[in-house]
Amino acid sequence: MSSVADIIVSPCRILYANYGTGSVADTVAAAGSWGASWTELGWTETPLSIQLEREFLEHEIQESLGSVGRALISESLIIETTLKELTGGNLTLALDGVLTQTPAGASQPAKDEIVGGDDSNPTVKTWGFEGNYVSAAGNTHPVRLYIWRGTIEGGVKLEFGKKVSTGVPIRIKSIHDMTKSAGARLYKITKITAPASS
Repeated sequence: MSSVADIIVSPCRILYANYGTGSVADTVAAAGSWGASWTELGWTETPLSIQLEREFLEHEIQESLGSVGRALISESLIIETTLKELTGGNLTLALDGVLTQTPAGASQPAKDEIVGGDDSNPTVKTWGFEGNYVSAAGNTHPVRLYIWRGTIEGGVKLEFGKKVSTGVPIRIKSIHDMTKSAGARLYKITKITAPASS
């Protein structure tokens, strides 16, 4: 039976951790702490976009004008948004650079310094995304998406101007995690539907 509670309008938290970090416990409440292993990115300027891309090989035979079958030969999950806060951490993540933070001292202002370039190995991280909704029973529950392995993909275009705030665009592309079973290597989605019974 359909329920209006399943119509979800929610902002989305974006978190990342070192590759190999597992999903958070189902008992962690919506907007709750994911623990010290996870880093939350903060505010976003644009809605989070999630796109599953798939490519198929069509099985064709001379005796038919149409395909008689198909096999999946490529798949990836792509996540995009723009981070609202121009911080050293966000820039480092988007540029896949290395951040050095220097505290203020005598004759030394505090600074964030990011270096990068000419590194052919993008940094692999585990990614997590969380929205929430209110169930028909009136309880707020999380909806979580995990990408086990993903890297920042594409370039970064920053805009500075008197009528715009400078956001940090990010595009995350999945990589299959071969430590997991076939059929579960790309992502996991968890939608909590009711609280624990005790």
